Amino acid sequence: MAAALEVAGLTCRFGGVTALDRVDLALARGEALGLIGPNGSGKTSLLNVVSGHHAPETGSVRLGGREIAGLPSDRIATLGVARTFQTPRVLTRLTVFENLRAARHARAPGIEMLWQARAARRRERERLLSLLALFGLEGKAHDMPDALTLMELRELEIARVLAADPALILLDEPAAGMTEAETDRLARTVATHLLPGRSAIIIEHKVTFVTALCKRIAVLDAGRKIADGRATDVLAGSAVRQSYFGAGTC
Repeated sequence: MAAALEVAGLTCRFGGVTALDRVDLALARGEALGLIGPNGSGKTSLLNVVSGHHAPETGSVRLGGREIAGLPSDRIATLGVARTFQTPRVLTRLTVFENLRAARHARAPGIEMLWQARAARRRERERLLSLLALFGLEGKAHDMPDALTLMELRELEIARVLAADPALILLDEPAAGMTEAETDRLARTVATHLLPGRSAIIIEHKVTFVTALCKRIAVLDAGRKIADGRATDVLAGSAVRQSYFGAGTC
C-alpha cells in the first residue's frame, strides 16, 4: 500500500534563497507528524509545495502514490488535502456557516445539485452546524468573519478543514496566539475530531502541543531535514537542541 505522502528530493528557491534543500519525507496512512524548526527553516514552504501553493524547483510529491507536484491548490484540495495557515484564511464575504459549506463543496465540487434531495441538504446542514458546535460557534453561524476573535477565526479555519473531510491535513501553527488553556482545548479537539482516520503534518512552535498529538517529529533547519524519528529521541538530540531550542523559537 502506498504511503499517504511521499516527498523526495524537494528543492524550492525564492529570489536566490533556498527554502527547501533536497528534502525527503514520508508519511504513513493515519500518521500524525510534527514538523518543527527555527523560523525560516522551510516548514511553511514544505506545506505550500504539498498543498499546491508553490511549485518545487526539483523533486517529487506523491499523494497516495500519485504525483501532485506542480498541480494547482484547488486541484490538490479535491484529491483530499486541506490545510490551515499561520494567519487564518477564511472567506470574508461569506458568513461563518457559508464558509463551512464552501469548504465542503471545494472538496467535492457539484455536491449541491438541483436534483439533490431535500433530506440530503438537511443532513448536510445539520452536519455543518454540528461542526460549528464543536468550537462553540453555532451561535455565530450567521455572523461575518470580521466579527470573530482571532481564536474564533482559527477555530473556524479548522472547522473548514473538518468540513472538507480530507485524507491529509496540514496545520500551520494552529495554536499561535492562544493561551495555555486555549491550546490545551484545541489539542483535545484535534486529537478527537481531526486526526482519527487521517494523516497529518502539524507545524507548531509549542512543543508540548506537538508531542501531545504526534509520536514522530521531523526537524528542518535552513531548508534541510536534520532529524526525523520518535519524538522523545528527536527532541533529546544535541543537533536539534542547538538548532531549535538554542534559536529561541519556542
